[in-house]
Amino acid sequence: MKENFNETMRWLHTYSGLIVGWLLFAIFVTGTSAYYKNEITLWMQPEFHKSKQSDKTLDIAINKAIEKIERNDKVSVTLPNSRSNLIAVRVENSNKKEQTNKRKRRVPPTYYDASSGEKIEETTKTAGGNFLYRFHFELYEVPRSVGRWIVAIATMSMFVAIITGILIHKRIFKDIFTFRPKNNTRGWMDAHILPAVAALPFLIMITYSGLILLTGTIMPWGIKAYFGDNYRAYKQEYIKLYSVDNKELEAKRVILQNNEVENKANIYSAVNSNALRQAKNTNNSSRLALTNANRQLHKYEYIETKNIITKETLNSIIKKANEIWPNNIGSFTIIKEKDKNPIIELSPRVATTLFNYKMQREVDTYDAKSLTLLDSSILPSLESKVLNTSTALRALHEAKFADSTLRFVFFVSGVLGIILVGTGLVLWTQKRKKKNAIKKSFGFWLVEKLNLGTIVGIMLGLAVYFIANRVMYIDEANRRDLEINAFFLAWLFSYIYAFLRDTNKAWKEQLLLTAILFLSLPIINTITILDSLLEVFTRDSIFIYFDIFFIFMALVCLLIRFILIKKERRKA
Repeated sequence: MKENFNETMRWLHTYSGLIVGWLLFAIFVTGTSAYYKNEITLWMQPEFHKSKQSDKTLDIAINKAIEKIERNDKVSVTLPNSRSNLIAVRVENSNKKEQTNKRKRRVPPTYYDASSGEKIEETTKTAGGNFLYRFHFELYEVPRSVGRWIVAIATMSMFVAIITGILIHKRIFKDIFTFRPKNNTRGWMDAHILPAVAALPFLIMITYSGLILLTGTIMPWGIKAYFGDNYRAYKQEYIKLYSVDNKELEAKRVILQNNEVENKANIYSAVNSNALRQAKNTNNSSRLALTNANRQLHKYEYIETKNIITKETLNSIIKKANEIWPNNIGSFTIIKEKDKNPIIELSPRVATTLFNYKMQREVDTYDAKSLTLLDSSILPSLESKVLNTSTALRALHEAKFADSTLRFVFFVSGVLGIILVGTGLVLWTQKRKKKNAIKKSFGFWLVEKLNLGTIVGIMLGLAVYFIANRVMYIDEANRRDLEINAFFLAWLFSYIYAFLRDTNKAWKEQLLLTAILFLSLPIINTITILDSLLEVFTRDSIFIYFDIFFIFMALVCLLIRFILIKKERRKA
């Protein structure tokens, strides 16, 4: 019974991984790269590369906010951080035309240089990292629901492969310290098991949370039973669940407003008394008293209401918020409302909780006139445990809460997942190589070719994707589609070459080509973007890391090629 169970689990592990393994490899590569989707998009927009954070950055951001709020009802400012070197300013207005039932479009931000404050026009309309991000759960050029269903099936297969993999390995914790780098099946087995065990908690989390995020697609019956085909009604109800009761905040604002009215009444009384004293023993005293009072009240009103939001006001509020989030102020928003004091909302640069996501954000709200802290959000702010669990799983899957160090840990864990899937595909052929030498198998031949076209092909496609971005003109029409087409054409070339060429030779040749392309990227970038070689070292660190990554990828390809050549020579 036990032997039958183990054999069944081993068979299930093998084929649940193999059948969708090539798709899983692509999902892991694009999904792992999506941890840096913002940085990828920024790298692919060279007009933003000159900006660099400096001591003047905060002053520039505050000045831009004050300038914009005079003509707008809401101004949001995002400060530079480890993922962006720009000041982003977004404005909104509550016009009557926008109060219709039509969907309100979000105004795109305006970008400014973080050192000089100069406006930077977004001229490169690139697909950027968003293409890779969306590909990993929707694929490309297929209906959204179909793409998500395919990815969900692949994810479920991955989850089955992980669970069965745990069941068939008796010494799972010992395997993490075992690696025998030999050119045989045992060596490939160790290369497959080592990343699996090292990243096991991450792999379980990323697969399970991925399934949960696709629940609306793969298990829509609850939604359909209640809302039918009215998806808009479902979304509206969903947003209502995330709405937070602001009665306490509004109550504090009313108290402040009432205090101001009382203070103003006291000032009115004092001004009138002063005006009457000045008018004593003067002809037409009542008229003079009224004139003096009006003059002084006009002066008072001007001082109190003109430019309530000043540089000093913003600096004071940011200083207060900095005590709550030391050196972690990421953005601030100024909101003007009719017959109410303006409020200023501040958010941290790096989230301090898993529950900081979209409709549930960490925000401190201040009254712009009195500088009083009106509200400090404590997350989770929702009573629904289901929604809080969903938010936490989504934040974990996308690493929205992570700082730069933790994000890199997630990225490395994703790379281990890529190695796990890649070595699993190769291991299937390694185990059957001797058998295939005796009796040729079409299945073996097909898997071998698909392995090459998938593992090397997607890396080749990524290199071409980045190169295409650099060699096109900035104002090239349909740039977005051209970049994506370049990616898929390179990937297709890899598959075609794999099927037409001897497998061993094709591996070495494609790895060499991929290494050359990755090595050329820092050179192409220097020639096309930088004004001098000195800028290679003085530009923002985000772009330096990209050059390091490209060189690292080239070295990995060359290392694998060297191992293959060495193995071939031993056989000879």
